[in-house]
Amino acid sequence: MEPQELIQRYLAGETLFTGLKLPGINLSGADLIGIVLSEADLRSANLLFAYLNRANLCQSNLVSANLSGASLSQADLSGSDLRNANLHGAVLQGSVLRDSDITLAILQDANLMGADLRGADLSGATLTGACLRGANMRQEKKSYYTNLQAAILSRADLSGANMKGVDLSRADLSGANLKEANLRDGDLRKADLSNANLRGALLTDADLSGAKLAGANLTNANLMRAKLPGAEMTGVNCQGAIMTHISLNRANLTGANLSGTRMNSADLSRAILTGASFRETELIEAFFARANLMNADFTNANLIRADLMSANMAGTVFQGATMPDGQIHR
Repeated sequence: MEPQELIQRYLAGETLFTGLKLPGINLSGADLIGIVLSEADLRSANLLFAYLNRANLCQSNLVSANLSGASLSQADLSGSDLRNANLHGAVLQGSVLRDSDITLAILQDANLMGADLRGADLSGATLTGACLRGANMRQEKKSYYTNLQAAILSRADLSGANMKGVDLSRADLSGANLKEANLRDGDLRKADLSNANLRGALLTDADLSGAKLAGANLTNANLMRAKLPGAEMTGVNCQGAIMTHISLNRANLTGANLSGTRMNSADLSRAILTGASFRETELIEAFFARANLMNADFTNANLIRADLMSANMAGTVFQGATMPDGQIHR
């Protein structure tokens, strides 16, 4: 079918084009709002700046298609194949992308606000500058597995996004806005979260082993039982965060702000805590074996039953702190 024939039939009121084979078709700038192209073959199609609002493209083949600048708000792309597709600047607000294959696709500056990405595979995709505010990436069942492994999400807006159980290992989230995002049970091993905004984020049981969090804002975040061994956290701000039963062994927390946090039963063995602030922090039964606490500030902290025996405490301030034996340090 030629592009003009499709457009003429659409303008005549026909919207159902299920299963059409249109590889390489040029529909640049076409107005096809609400069209049904489910199970269509649109490989390498040119859909640059096309209007596909509320279109049905489920199970369609869009491999290497050019959808740059296309309007796909509220479109149904569930189960579609978008490998290597160009969606630079595309509007996908409220779209459904469940179980779609988006590997190696370009989604730079795309609008994915409120999009349903459950079960989508975004491994290797470029999402630099994309907006995913309120997007749903929740892993609800074993059949849904959202993969953002090695995805580029630098400076992306993911505030409030539901990313429970998502694989973000080795992903670039530097400078990303993850305020109040749900990352519970997430795999963030070796992810780059440098200077990211994680204020109020839920990171309970998340695995951040070897992650980069230098300069990140974790104010009031929930990191209960999170794993951060070997994490790079210089200058991180964790004020008011919940960090009970957290694993921070060998982590670098030089100059970190941990004041007012709850770190009961935290594992801080061999951690670098030079110049860190623990003012008014709860550290009941915290484990500091061979930790470097040089010039750290524990003013008014609670260290009851904490293990400080083999820690380096040169220049450490304990003014008003409750020491492991229950005595107040004067």
